[in-house]
Amino acid sequence: MTNPYSMPQAQLTEPVSKETYMPKFFAVNGRIGRVRYLAYSMGAGLLMLPLMLLLLGGSGFAAMMGSAETGASVGIVGSLIIYPLSFAVSIILARRRLHDMNKTGWLSVLVLIPLVNLFAVLWLLFGSGDAESNDFGPAPAPNTTGVIILAWSLPVLVVAGGILAAIAIPAYADYAAKANAVQLENGQ
Repeated sequence: MTNPYSMPQAQLTEPVSKETYMPKFFAVNGRIGRVRYLAYSMGAGLLMLPLMLLLLGGSGFAAMMGSAETGASVGIVGSLIIYPLSFAVSIILARRRLHDMNKTGWLSVLVLIPLVNLFAVLWLLFGSGDAESNDFGPAPAPNTTGVIILAWSLPVLVVAGGILAAIAIPAYADYAAKANAVQLENGQ
């Protein structure tokens, strides 16, 4: 005989799925973790770099061959191509990262607001995502070696650039001071 006052024996929560998926770089939907967000942002910047160099070089070449107005117009056209593309990429990556944290993708607009975007990007970089499936799909697969290397390349480049600048700027200042001293000697 069963007790009518005993607690129910049914499971009241949904079973947690351990299913994962491998995120794609050029996908618009899905979830990406912190390391992939940093790596994909760095990869998108590296993919846009040749286009930026080509447009800037074309602007300089047009200014050298024609007039300054022609070079400026090529630069403006280049900016009209590059900036919307970079904004779209940043919105898409922020949206995918927010989905990993089980937040709405509309919050990705925060990366376009000046000063707020600093805090939004820090939140995207350091906020933890859901380990299991959430409303936006299964959890992303573990990071591959290539993703980890690409993500670490940005901090390594920043530190290396800082060290190089710390060495080169004082050396250049000394060189410029010596060159000015020699010019003053020769001029008198």
